[in-house]
Amino acid sequence: MKRIISFLSVMLLIAGLVSCATSSVNTHGDSAIGSSVWKITKDGNTMYLGGSVHILRETDFPLPEEFDFAFSMSDVLVLEADIEQMENELVVAYLISQLFLPDNISLRSLLDAETYELLSAACSEFGFSIDDVSQMKPSMILNMLNSLMLQRIGLVNPGVDFYYMDKAKNENKQIAFLETVFEQIEMLVTMGDGYENEFVRYSLQDMENTESGLELLISDWRNGTFENVEKSLIEMKDQWPSIYRSLITNRHDLWMPQFEDFLASGDVYFVVVGLLHTNGPDGMLRYLEDAGYIVEKLIL
Repeated sequence: MKRIISFLSVMLLIAGLVSCATSSVNTHGDSAIGSSVWKITKDGNTMYLGGSVHILRETDFPLPEEFDFAFSMSDVLVLEADIEQMENELVVAYLISQLFLPDNISLRSLLDAETYELLSAACSEFGFSIDDVSQMKPSMILNMLNSLMLQRIGLVNPGVDFYYMDKAKNENKQIAFLETVFEQIEMLVTMGDGYENEFVRYSLQDMENTESGLELLISDWRNGTFENVEKSLIEMKDQWPSIYRSLITNRHDLWMPQFEDFLASGDVYFVVVGLLHTNGPDGMLRYLEDAGYIVEKLIL
């Protein structure tokens, strides 16, 4: 069970990472100048928005200078959720209570035969049998597989979020969160509910492109070019609309009022969210622009 909890802690960090195919689509990053940080202003108020990659390699440090600038200018750091709460006993107990299917349902009865065999083969590739996890929810199995895949390709270092959380604590800077860890767990364990076969096939297809996709994602993030991210999001929206709503638009609808509060507070907030939440047809940059805020890429 400790191994499962470890996997799921990593899973919470990687939520939102999807493979990024090459594309010419680009809405907010017209050049490679700057990085993935934007300055948002209205009525004399300012907020910085940074796109994060949640897990990085040692070679990805130091981070682009725009992130340090935005952090230094801010009064409050805002992250998606407090992942450190995964060590809280109440959170662990809640997580364990959400891991498993009802007693009268198994993976074999939930999935069609073809999807079940695809998932079984993926489990075998990572050294365990699908029988060992036959009562676990598909979303949990898939996130375990994703965490193992990331470990295999060397993505084991906490990324932008944890780096600035530690920095904020060391400097006694206020930290706030867009979601509770319970809300993130709920989102992840229910993802795919009602369309399990679609979700499993999408996730397994996505895993096939993990290494090349993450290389492109990290390149987009560092260089401030977003063709791959934009294309990935458009494909998800068109081909997997239920997953897109769960991961992207449902959450952004809840985040936007908080962003507006940040900008009206008089304090300067530095909000760091996964890069896939900043760009795209329903990204937070689009939400902010549509609401009348001035969105400028931060260039030093």
